[in-house]
Amino acid sequence: MQKVLKRWGSWVAQHKWPVIIIWLVMMLGLGVGFAKVGSNFNPELKISGLPSTEIQKPLEKDFGQKTSNGSLKIVIKAHDKTTLMTPKMQATVAKTVTDLQAANKSIKGVSNPYQTKVFSKDLTTTYLDVSFSKQARHYTYDQIAKLEKIAKHNLKFAKVEVEFSGNVQVSKPMAEGTSEIIGMGIAFVLMLILFRAITAAWLPILNAIIGLGAGLLIVSLGTNVFDVAKVASTLAIMIGLAVGIDYALFIINRYRVEKQHMDNYVEAIGNAVGYAGSSVLFAGVTVMIAVAGLSFVGIDFLTQMGLASAISVLFAILSALTLLPAMISLFHQQVAPKRQSHKVVKQSRIANVIVKWPAVVAIAGILILGGLAVPATHMRLGMPSDAAKPANMTERKAYDIMTDKFGAGINAQIIGVVKTTKDMQPTDLQKITSDLNQTKGVAMATPAQLSPNGKYALLMIIPTTGPTSDKTSQLVHRLRDYGTTLKDETGLRLSLTGTNVVNIDIVNKLNKAIPIFALIVIVLAFILLLIVFQSVLIPFVAMVGFGLSLLATFGFTTLVMQDGFLKNIFGIGRTAPLLAFLPVIAIGVLFGLAMDYEVFMVDRIREEYLLTGDNVKAVQVGVKESGPVIITAALIMVAVFGSFVFTADPTIKSIGLVLAFGVLFDAFIVRLSLVPAMIKLFGRLNWWLPGRSAYNGFKQK
Repeated sequence: MQKVLKRWGSWVAQHKWPVIIIWLVMMLGLGVGFAKVGSNFNPELKISGLPSTEIQKPLEKDFGQKTSNGSLKIVIKAHDKTTLMTPKMQATVAKTVTDLQAANKSIKGVSNPYQTKVFSKDLTTTYLDVSFSKQARHYTYDQIAKLEKIAKHNLKFAKVEVEFSGNVQVSKPMAEGTSEIIGMGIAFVLMLILFRAITAAWLPILNAIIGLGAGLLIVSLGTNVFDVAKVASTLAIMIGLAVGIDYALFIINRYRVEKQHMDNYVEAIGNAVGYAGSSVLFAGVTVMIAVAGLSFVGIDFLTQMGLASAISVLFAILSALTLLPAMISLFHQQVAPKRQSHKVVKQSRIANVIVKWPAVVAIAGILILGGLAVPATHMRLGMPSDAAKPANMTERKAYDIMTDKFGAGINAQIIGVVKTTKDMQPTDLQKITSDLNQTKGVAMATPAQLSPNGKYALLMIIPTTGPTSDKTSQLVHRLRDYGTTLKDETGLRLSLTGTNVVNIDIVNKLNKAIPIFALIVIVLAFILLLIVFQSVLIPFVAMVGFGLSLLATFGFTTLVMQDGFLKNIFGIGRTAPLLAFLPVIAIGVLFGLAMDYEVFMVDRIREEYLLTGDNVKAVQVGVKESGPVIITAALIMVAVFGSFVFTADPTIKSIGLVLAFGVLFDAFIVRLSLVPAMIKLFGRLNWWLPGRSAYNGFKQK
């Protein structure tokens, strides 16, 4: 592969303009296509194939309720119990209902609390439910803001607090690109320190932006054909930008090293693409396989996130192996270091510590990772809710008001759907309602409402606890057990659905899938490294290290997101269980990135050991020469991922946090310390492979 890539790199260096023009034409074509059709990302996390999602079909057909349609809740809180009871307030709310329906013709209905009799016990709080006839993603923030303005204007006279929540875009979208700009700015500074050349510092960023742009445009165009969650684009941007910069960094660094020993820049580019490009190709394909593997979990939005990220990484690889050599050729004088002025960042002290006390370094690394992993023992998984949003957002205020005035269960409502039978008696439904009201954990169950055709009955169940509580999950299990008993005794079938029940089902499915997915990833990584390094011990140590860094990442994330450690620094408004799909994403993404640094470090150690047969020197050279680049690359990853930690969206914040610290722990503790220390300890045994003689031809000094 190195020879093929070497010839390819030299060819691109000699034919830079055709390559650059091809990329420009491709980007222009994708841009024109995007300008014509745009994108159609789905803001919701869609999932199918669960009992709680399958029962939604009768809900839509027999009751006209489509859970994916837009909904808006307008919460009104007065400062005393008389404000809401005045005739003027009642007339104003009635006018607001009329004004809202007139403002948007796609509004299906607006509930009037004076008709539905929905008030808090102290008569200070009520709410209006606005239902839309189209899916939530079809409504822009401006459309919803217009409705919010009407409600606030009408109710201004009463000096009441008005807050909003729902599955539509209630709050103004955050300015996109801020996190990416911060990450790229930090990356530029880090590469400027490493290379001490402005062109060499900005070229990887430009290359990454172009590659990411191509991948993201293709994903965006695909949303007009396939259903793709909005969060998939965010993950694709995170990963595509980070690996795009890193892959370009590896190739440019190798070019500068090669250029120190030769005058021919075409040959230097060929060597850089041949040697560093091989690692880039292996690492990139590994990341693609890992993130695409999210589809095996069987959850719609995870499949979308994985495939979108895989496309993003694919174009990062393509740009690094095609466009980047052409741009290096174009700016070869500015990118190349001045003769004799280039010095590898000294890491000799660290390398000497590792070879002198390898056991101490290895034990210290294991103890640090083990200590960080301890909080993972009480890690809880859940799905995002308004409770985790910043305290100044209207969704969070509405959530807190509803919890305070109506109980925590108002935000965790469960929809019960009863499949009737021909011999069902009216008293059967009354008994079901009575049984549910007597069930532990149920605050209230409404009387069952029959569908027009009499095939189904609908009722609402309000728990005593909120959506993130373990007790709510336990209640769902109890209700399902009751449903099984009900079917055996009467033939009536009780099914549960609603946002909270779907979330619980997702968590349960992910809990079962995570160990299997982790095992598949580890076995795959072992086989890939076994093939690359022709060794049993190297992939074994790599997998143990990956497992330790992964547990440490989960432990630290639990400490911050769930336990509240440093929550003010990271802008966490309220602690909550970790996102249920966070471990799967972390396993897939961090596995690929860990293998990236593993190959870059071990390949250099292996190369030196092949030449000298000196294990000590091989470790020293590997750490000294690969260390600075891995440190810079890892810090760039941390900067890119970490820049997303300070967004308001708790989902994006969580993903950014787990990926940033995952890279930090794995790169610095495992790949730069534990791995070389273990190679020093095992010496020639590192390269042993069953069935191969003479330790695969490695020398022993």
